[in-house]
Amino acid sequence: MDKAILIPSVVLAAVMIGIYLFRCWRSGKEANNAVLISSVLNSSGIVCGLALAASPFFPYVKGLIGGIDIYIVIGGVAVLFVSSQAVHKDVIKSTRNTTVNKSSNSDGDKAAAGS
Repeated sequence: MDKAILIPSVVLAAVMIGIYLFRCWRSGKEANNAVLISSVLNSSGIVCGLALAASPFFPYVKGLIGGIDIYIVIGGVAVLFVSSQAVHKDVIKSTRNTTVNKSSNSDGDKAAAGS
């Protein structure tokens, strides 16, 4: 990963960790190591996501984002997953026969009325 991506990621991670530790201290809760590690990884994702989103508009940024292929793969998987969910909801679920749902609801209504 290039320093142009690494340095903002580390700065953002330090800010997020500082906020988390301060909030833990104020609430009296023990800090969780998993949250600290997740903050570092998420800050890297935020910086890389911003760089990827800006790269078509700013050619200079496009030159900075070499070596972040993993984020391109993650972005592709995310788009694939969200699009697949939307197709399933719109094409499959919207045309599904609703008599199955009505029969299960009427059984629940009968049980609720008998109580």
